[in-house]
Amino acid sequence: MLIVGALLVLVVIGAVGFVLFGDDDDGDRPPVTLPTATIPSLSTDLPTSTPTTPGTGGDPSSVLKPTIQTARGNTFTQVGTRTDTCTARANSTLLTRLRTYPCIGTMKSAVYASPTRNIVTVISIMEVSSSTAARSISSATYSKGWPKLLKPSTTSGLPQLNQEPSYWTRTWTLDSRVIYAQSYWARGGSIGDRSGSVYTTAGELGVEITNTLRFTN
Repeated sequence: MLIVGALLVLVVIGAVGFVLFGDDDDGDRPPVTLPTATIPSLSTDLPTSTPTTPGTGGDPSSVLKPTIQTARGNTFTQVGTRTDTCTARANSTLLTRLRTYPCIGTMKSAVYASPTRNIVTVISIMEVSSSTAARSISSATYSKGWPKLLKPSTTSGLPQLNQEPSYWTRTWTLDSRVIYAQSYWARGGSIGDRSGSVYTTAGELGVEITNTLRFTN
């Protein structure tokens, strides 16, 4: 399980009513925490898993539902979606890795608000050619390689931050897929450590999505 924290990057308005800010990882490796600051850049709008036999899983679009109830009983509400090329969504570090292991198709993303709407979580799913490629892409998180951050739709009623907030990024791999969960406070602010609400929220929703993909044909 690869886990990385990251911090600040600027914001730019993007398509589909979402906004990309800038840009962790849970695979089968030991946890890693690197809460370091990212270089500011412009961009726009957006349950711990246990190792099992990898499966192809279901369609990413079908699991990014309008509402998701996790195994913990919490319901997350979708506040925007985005589908784009992997190269358009990748930050510069991830883009370098994608040149060696190109993704297949597009990256599907959805932004979710926590039950109390105080934490925003961006789920992004990409597919590559093999499980080996997926693990390599996931490991780029150690070097702060992940998708550019998204913020909620302008119609969501959630704050539209003018500066990229601090956030945790966590990543899982499932066969040839890489699943990212990036969480931050809806109003910005310190995200705390791995015992904090932001980190655990990313894990709760990321694991739920990963397990749903695992058990969906």
